[in-house]
Amino acid sequence: MLTIRDTTRAFERAAPSIAVLPIGAVEQHGSHLPVGTDCLIVGHWAERIARELDAYLLPVIPITSSIEHRQAKGTVYLKAATLGSIVRDVAESLQYDGFRQLIIVNGHGGNWILKPTIRQLNRDLDGLMTILIDTAVGVGRAHEVMEHTANDVHAGEYETSIMMHIHPELVGQAVEPADRRFYPQDYLDYFDSTELTEDGYWGYPECATEDKGRRMMDIMVDNALDLIRKLMLMRQNKMQK
Repeated sequence: MLTIRDTTRAFERAAPSIAVLPIGAVEQHGSHLPVGTDCLIVGHWAERIARELDAYLLPVIPITSSIEHRQAKGTVYLKAATLGSIVRDVAESLQYDGFRQLIIVNGHGGNWILKPTIRQLNRDLDGLMTILIDTAVGVGRAHEVMEHTANDVHAGEYETSIMMHIHPELVGQAVEPADRRFYPQDYLDYFDSTELTEDGYWGYPECATEDKGRRMMDIMVDNALDLIRKLMLMRQNKMQK
């Protein structure tokens, strides 16, 4: 695996063909998790993927589409179109440098612009396959680990467990809600998260454990690698026909 700590000579010797780009967010995560939670989780996740693929691990893009949290202090965000343009610029520079695959690892559900962006990139950039991996890659097996697989959207059991696994020193105590209500997630198109939740989180952080976080991260890594390898093999088979 190569990172920004390596020299250009190291890149020349290794000649990597795969780059991994983690994308996080800087936004509120209730009273118990830091605003950089998505960056920390996706950075850890992407590093494990990059090690398995012997890829070039790019730095986390930290500030992304978090406008739904803008009323909370510490949140910083980009317009969705700006994020799409940044990803396109990165992809074009990697294509120019001879990379064959770009793996985008997305740690924030609000970065919805990434899906149409990578679809367009895969039509426009010859020779570069762009693959999007996001947290949904582990949803099918979340029931193996988590007590709550519904209404655990933000800073709940899932994210708090993973943070307890990778950065326990940053996990505090969530405020117990007087009236825990779950609105449809689409309401974030119309209201800020602070208007829909009492303490900024959407889920069950009180159910989080370090063991759940470790097991869930293992599932996310395994499922991501499985999808990446399937897509690469399918692309290879299509090119040989």
